[in-house]
Amino acid sequence: MPRRVDFDDCLSLRDGHLFMEEADTTELVRQFGSPLFVYSENQLCRNVRRFRAAFQAGWPEGAVKVMPAAKANWLPAIQRILVREGCGCDVYSPGELSIALAAGCNPEFISVNGFPKEPAHIRTCIEQGVRITVDSLEEVPIIDEVAAALGRIARVRLRIKAPLSGFIRHSEFVAEGLVPTDLAALVYKNGLTFEDIVEIGPRLANSKNIEIVGFHQHNGRHRATTAYWEEQMRAYAKEIGRVCRLLGGLRPKEIDIGGGFAIPRDPFNAATHYSEPAQLAVLHVFSKLLRPLGARVRYAILGFLVDRIAGKPKEERAPTIESYAGACTRALRAGLAKEGIDTRGIMLQLEPGRSMHGNAGIHLATVKSIKHVRRPIRWTVVAVDTTEFWFTGGRYEHHLHHYVFANKGNEPMTGRADIVGRSCYGDRLLPAVRIPDVEVGDILAFLDTGAYQEVSASNFNAMLRPPTVLVTGSDAFVIRRRETEDDLMRRDSMPSHLAKQPSAASQDFVEEEGKD
Repeated sequence: MPRRVDFDDCLSLRDGHLFMEEADTTELVRQFGSPLFVYSENQLCRNVRRFRAAFQAGWPEGAVKVMPAAKANWLPAIQRILVREGCGCDVYSPGELSIALAAGCNPEFISVNGFPKEPAHIRTCIEQGVRITVDSLEEVPIIDEVAAALGRIARVRLRIKAPLSGFIRHSEFVAEGLVPTDLAALVYKNGLTFEDIVEIGPRLANSKNIEIVGFHQHNGRHRATTAYWEEQMRAYAKEIGRVCRLLGGLRPKEIDIGGGFAIPRDPFNAATHYSEPAQLAVLHVFSKLLRPLGARVRYAILGFLVDRIAGKPKEERAPTIESYAGACTRALRAGLAKEGIDTRGIMLQLEPGRSMHGNAGIHLATVKSIKHVRRPIRWTVVAVDTTEFWFTGGRYEHHLHHYVFANKGNEPMTGRADIVGRSCYGDRLLPAVRIPDVEVGDILAFLDTGAYQEVSASNFNAMLRPPTVLVTGSDAFVIRRRETEDDLMRRDSMPSHLAKQPSAASQDFVEEEGKD
């Protein structure tokens, strides 16, 4: 039987071919080449509308603004779609701010996060009238002084780091070990402690150049469960109450809960097996104990064990957008009520990144080579024309993506192989996964690559990064062209003393001189 994949709205199988909306993905490869990043405009719009409707249903006393994280996918065409859907934008760098403004985003709904912020960046923020999220002690005097010099009011939110003492299950963000989530969140670089706010509070509250409009928090995707979000909102509400009292009864106009909601199929950290060190240790011990039996017997037994190794993506789907919205709004409203904060008229903001973009994107690659090891153990390697260096965000987060052979979607998964990329690294994109009867030229689709992957791609091995295509119904448009060698070397320059091209004779001389 084929391996079952739960598709979202934009993906379907038709006569064994994978379609995105009304576009056959194999035809996209034929038209635009391989490899290829592909995004669904309609899926992105559906995600926006679900987030807005779900959170608004749980926050009836005030407005809701969806402000997707630009870091997850900052392509200008993608940002323009989000603006047309009425979204704001969470930005981190000056470059992301420029893209959000160029896309037509209302500056009032641009959240500028991160630290350290350079003075020039702060100046641009104040000039443009965006929201500055205060995330370090050092930036406060700069904001105050620049706003005074410009004769403008800087509108800021305080990024709060509230201890998540009620959630101690291990963080999936820290793949190296079983670190409790509350500790992982505390040592994360972003956010102000209550002691920080005690130090900077008087200057913020008394400045004629700064208006505190609200609060911000973001802990990221440590766990997929809604229980993690409930604890975040309880802790956040409690800390908001403390800070409001410290600042003389401040009532926020905006409360931003950040992001970190899981993608439905959730490839996050699926490649990590916490039992793997023990399993490998057992295999190593077996290997040493079997050595006296001779190579033939040893390899026969090890081959039997290796044949049982199989990787697979997560089968359990993450909570729905509606589940996340219900958990967040219930816990936050209840927590704020305990602190005596009336939520009427307060705008709720959220900054989904991976969950907004993830399932709106796929990556298509072509099988270029198949290698079989038959003795002394059995192993198959299938090489495709992409690389882990074009999935850098996913490699940091130990993703194991769901996948479909786009031209063989209905064929049974009878084999097993390492799916590897083209770089000189090991480049194991899908380790020891089930495959159909694969041939050179088959098209492999990696699902859920819409967030963090294309925008984190690098040029390792001087490889030219692939193009990006936007699918709208049955139409497809290039929104980022394939890189050229001129693009690759555009930033490079040659010092004058190296500018002359060395002759073949001089190279031979250097080689001879190097011999001893």
